[in-house]
Amino acid sequence: MKKLAVCLLSAVGLFPFTCPAQQAPSGLPNAPNPSQPAYKPISPSYSPPTQDQRFKAYLRSTYGIPSIVEAGVRGGIDQALDRPSEWPEGAQGYADRFGSAMGEIAIRGTTEYVVADIFREDLRHQRCESPCSESAFKRALEDTFTARKGEDGHRAFSVARLIGPISGSAVAVNTWYPSQSGRSETVREVGRTYGFAFGRNLIRELFNR
Repeated sequence: MKKLAVCLLSAVGLFPFTCPAQQAPSGLPNAPNPSQPAYKPISPSYSPPTQDQRFKAYLRSTYGIPSIVEAGVRGGIDQALDRPSEWPEGAQGYADRFGSAMGEIAIRGTTEYVVADIFREDLRHQRCESPCSESAFKRALEDTFTARKGEDGHRAFSVARLIGPISGSAVAVNTWYPSQSGRSETVREVGRTYGFAFGRNLIRELFNR
């Protein structure tokens, strides 16, 4: 009865006593507030490209300055090695070889764009956020043979990056190269195209860090 009287007096504010039944155990955690979410949602860091973004990436990759530089280097190497030997020397010969390299790059890039659109592959370059813990060599190799796919942007083998270099080299060898160029020339061009693609990606990774 005495404890009940103390509780009643405390409830009406007459005495600053605390009813023992009102004391919460100090060792128990506070109950969660139902008005606040139990977790904070994380916004996704990747979203698939729109058709406009795909097309702009295609234009930059195929006709941008890196492609022009690549064509210039390839034309200079072929000029120094006199390949194809049937083509002239001097400025005219370099112009022919530069134009041939640009043609291969254009066919390769266009094929990659079309095939990537069919298979829903994202060929855009994704810059490694600083500080980047990934190897530049590894990222360059991934950009040469893989692409991002799906809603989460996971890495997977790229059909577009397989077919693109093969199509560009095959069309060049069988269209404007001298008629005696054969299958071995196509294989050599495909290998060289992959090598230049990896070199471009590696330079980009090294300078974007």
